[in-house]
Amino acid sequence: MTAPAPARGRGGRLLLLLALAACDSVTGARPPEVVSAELAGSGPLARTLTVELARPDPLVVDYWTEGAPRLRVRSPRAVKHTLPLARLRAGRTYTWRIAGSDREGTFGTAPLPADLAQVRLAATGTPTTPLVLLHLYRADGFRGYVVVDGAGEVVWYWRGQGVPYGMTRRRNGNFVFLDQLRGLVEVTPAGTVVRELAQDVAGRGEMHHDVIATPSNTLLVIAFDRRTADGAPLLGDAVWEWSPEAGTVVKRWSAWDHFSPQRDRGPRFDREWLHANALALGPRQNVLLSIHYWNQVISISPGWGPVEWRLGGVNATIPLAPGEQFTGQHTAREIAPGRVVLFDNRHEQGGSSRAVEFDLFGGVARRVWEWRPPRANFASVVSSARRLPGGNTLVGFGTSAGLAGGSGPIEVYEVTPAGEPVWHLGVDGPLVMYRAEPLSTLAGEEVVEGPP
Repeated sequence: MTAPAPARGRGGRLLLLLALAACDSVTGARPPEVVSAELAGSGPLARTLTVELARPDPLVVDYWTEGAPRLRVRSPRAVKHTLPLARLRAGRTYTWRIAGSDREGTFGTAPLPADLAQVRLAATGTPTTPLVLLHLYRADGFRGYVVVDGAGEVVWYWRGQGVPYGMTRRRNGNFVFLDQLRGLVEVTPAGTVVRELAQDVAGRGEMHHDVIATPSNTLLVIAFDRRTADGAPLLGDAVWEWSPEAGTVVKRWSAWDHFSPQRDRGPRFDREWLHANALALGPRQNVLLSIHYWNQVISISPGWGPVEWRLGGVNATIPLAPGEQFTGQHTAREIAPGRVVLFDNRHEQGGSSRAVEFDLFGGVARRVWEWRPPRANFASVVSSARRLPGGNTLVGFGTSAGLAGGSGPIEVYEVTPAGEPVWHLGVDGPLVMYRAEPLSTLAGEEVVEGPP
C-alpha cells in the first residue's frame, strides 16, 4: 500500500490516522477482502484452511484454544491460499481468525486414540526447543511418531506398522519416516502420505535404523547387505540413496568393500556383522556411520571415497583416552569440524548411560563434555543425544525398567552446556522410545504472545 501524502492541520492528521488504521496491524498491508474461507480436516491433529481473496494479498491467520499458546500462520501474496493449522491439542475447541477481516470460525479436535492415550506424559521446566518428536513402540499398542510441546501435550502423531526407526525432514517440510515393516514413507505435516519406498524391493535389502536428507534433496538410508563369509550367510550393511521425485534408488556404499569380517569384528559378532544404527552428514559432506557391534563411529569421505577415520572400538584410527570408550552408541553426529556428539549406552559397562562430546584433533579423541542424569539411568539399547542450535542438548533415554537389562525410566531431558536440566519429560508405559528429536515447527506456525 502506498503511504498517504502528508496533510496539514487537525483534519489532515485525522485523515492520516484513518488511513493508517485501514492498514492491517499484523501484515502491514491493506486488509484482505475475503471471498470464501473453508476449513477441512486433514489429519488427526491438523486442519487445512483454504481462503480465496478478491485480489492478490498476503494472509495471516491466528488460531487458539483455552490454556494453550496462540498460534499464527502466514501465506505470501496470492488470490488463493492454503494454510495448514497444525500443533493442535486433542479434545479441544479452537477458534481461527483471518487477520484484518471479520472472517473467523471454530472447530474441534477428537480425543487421542485409546492406545496413545495410555502413554502418560509429564513435563516440567521450560524447553528452548518448541517441539519434540518421540519414536514410540509398543507391541500390543501404539507404534509410530508423536510430537509433544513444552507442556508435554501431544500435538501431532502418525501411526506406523512396525518399529519406528529414524526420521528426517525434506526441504518442503515433509517428514520421511523409516517404518520397520512399511519402509520409507514421506508424510506431509497434514498427515498425508505422498511417496513410499517399500521394504526390500528387488532384493535391495531391508532398510533399518536411520534415514537422512541430503543437500541435493535426496535421502540416504541404511540397509542390510547379505553376503557369504566363511561359507555362511552374513548380514553386512550398505548405504542407499533414494531420489523420491525421480523414483531412483542407488547403492552408494557397502561395508564389504572397505572392511573384512575376519579382521573387523566386534564383541557382539553374530549373524549380523556391523549392526549400523545411525547416519549423519558431517560439515564437509562426509558421512558418519555408527556401528553398534564395533562400538565405533566411522567417517566416509565426501563423494563416497575411502573411510577417513574410525573413532573408538575395533581397529580404531582415532582411539579414545583410557576409560573413555563408548559402547553400544547411538545418534553420532559431527556437529562441527572434529567435534562428535553421541549417546553412549555403555552397553557392556553398565552404570548410567550418558551424552558425550569428543574432540578428535591430535590423534586421540578427548572428552570435552558429558552429561548423566541426576538419577542414574542405564539405557542398554536405543536412545539419543541431539545438540540444539542454542548450545543445549536434548537427551532421550529410551528403555523402560527391565527392557534388555535397562534400568529405566523412559525420559527426555534438555540440558545446558553447564549440565543444568531446563526441561524434563517423563514417558510412562510398557513401551520403547527409539529416539527423541527436536523440532522447531510442524508446518511453519509461530507462537504469538498476548490475547487474541
